[in-house]
Amino acid sequence: MRRAIGKIVAPLKRRIETMVARGVVRLIDDTPMMQELQVSLLAGEARARAERVQNYGLTAHPHPGAEAVVVHVLGHRDHPLVIAVDDRRYRLKALAEGEVAVYDDLGQKIVLYRDRIEVEAPKVVIKSDDVHLGAEGGARIARIGDKVNVGSGSSAGLHPIVEGSDKVRCAGISTP
Repeated sequence: MRRAIGKIVAPLKRRIETMVARGVVRLIDDTPMMQELQVSLLAGEARARAERVQNYGLTAHPHPGAEAVVVHVLGHRDHPLVIAVDDRRYRLKALAEGEVAVYDDLGQKIVLYRDRIEVEAPKVVIKSDDVHLGAEGGARIARIGDKVNVGSGSSAGLHPIVEGSDKVRCAGISTP
């Protein structure tokens, strides 16, 4: 009787045991509506077109060699879903509890530390026609072409700014 039950339960047991797998990303197709990966799973087992489920508002294009967690819906190995991808080669380390970061393989990053936010990149482009630094409604910052009021001396009066910083730039403003 025990042997008969074991025979009946064996296929179900195998499906449960293989529902979740670790894998290595081999190829990435970022063109479909849901990113598709080719992943290597068990020895010699590869799955093509495994859909990668990502959190709304966040997306990434991993490098081949990244590691994946793959689930198989109802234990069917022909329907893999990639639910997580990480790459230990580039992961930021030593964040404090509760800190969050967005990063890439080039060392660019945005880190939400407990007491500040840091952006590290060779260049930062902000596309907005209304930027407030410090707080909403803070002090105004003049740009090239803006007129500023010089309050005293021989240059008193309203004069345009003709030169600015090489480090802070604003598109859409032409130099007079």
